[in-house]
Amino acid sequence: MQKLLLTTDAEFDGLAPSWRALEQQLTQVLPFQTYDWNRCWWRTFAVRSLLRRDQLAIIALYDQDRLVALAPLLISRIGIAGVTLYRYIRPFGSDPNLTEIRIPLALPGYQAALMQAVLDLQQQHSTGMSECQLIADQAQAEAALAQRPFLQALDQRTIPNFILPLAGDWEHFRIGLKRNIKESIRRCYNSLARAQLSPRLQVLQGRIAISAQLDLFYTLHGVRAAAETTVKHPDYFLHPQHKQFIGALLDSPFAERMQLFCLHVGQNIVAVRLGFLMGDELYLYYSGYDLAFAKYSVMTTLLVEVIRWSMEQKLQRINLSVGEDVSKTRWGPELTEYVEIQFVKDGWWRNRVIKTIIDFRKRRQSLIAD
Repeated sequence: MQKLLLTTDAEFDGLAPSWRALEQQLTQVLPFQTYDWNRCWWRTFAVRSLLRRDQLAIIALYDQDRLVALAPLLISRIGIAGVTLYRYIRPFGSDPNLTEIRIPLALPGYQAALMQAVLDLQQQHSTGMSECQLIADQAQAEAALAQRPFLQALDQRTIPNFILPLAGDWEHFRIGLKRNIKESIRRCYNSLARAQLSPRLQVLQGRIAISAQLDLFYTLHGVRAAAETTVKHPDYFLHPQHKQFIGALLDSPFAERMQLFCLHVGQNIVAVRLGFLMGDELYLYYSGYDLAFAKYSVMTTLLVEVIRWSMEQKLQRINLSVGEDVSKTRWGPELTEYVEIQFVKDGWWRNRVIKTIIDFRKRRQSLIAD
């Protein structure tokens, strides 16, 4: 097996055909594992400032000239006058939760070798303090670290991902749901009917169609984020750079995977959700809705319509994304868990300093979320 470390934009561009071919060999691929997502991300979010410089570090494993595994990493170097004081190795996607799951891409049987290659990168000599982040299936991550006792895990968190299998038609699926969600669905449609309103799903695909309603998506997402009477979450597209990233995706081949689901009630679009069609799986991304229609539970109605549409398209699964909340768990989905581990290899005093840095980052992220 051959291991390459790609560090230039030209090498990144040259990887496109084999990366996309690797995607086609896997039965389940997340949008965040695709070449197009990662290429757009690097162009949008890589930092090259006076004090910090992000460097490419894409690990590619080949078996007889065939690409079998990839770990798109970046090395953030913080320092002064060319001297590195702090080095942070991590997967692509270190953004405010736009890239929700940042796991590597590998054919079955090559995951362990890829994990070891990531750890090899952390072992390389570096001046100053050095931290590394590993995100993977928990068993794989722990097995890899167990072979490197001199690497110390300072912090870790579990990332729950909920996937809803689809089988048969809507009626058979609905019968198998729990009583509380059946009742919730009934109330959604009955409340609209009593108001002499009827819902209609519109599915927009690709750059031209989605771009026409993108401002509405941002507006409704922001309105939902500002709501005081429901579970709070930030406006993930408030920053212009985040909108720039979505625009870059729409200008790339990834646009053909993008779907904007719009729920019409009367003449109005009252709820929207962005999704990514990944083979026979639909990944549901961020959403928004008009608070004037909140009493009709239009987000639940939209999800029902998306499920029905997905069944008509013969899709096998809907990925409800990450985060454990009742809007996902009440559907009875399957749970896949990943683990994010921060680890170091330096001496005890450096470890203590890096642990302080990690704690500071967590506090800052908590303040942003609030």
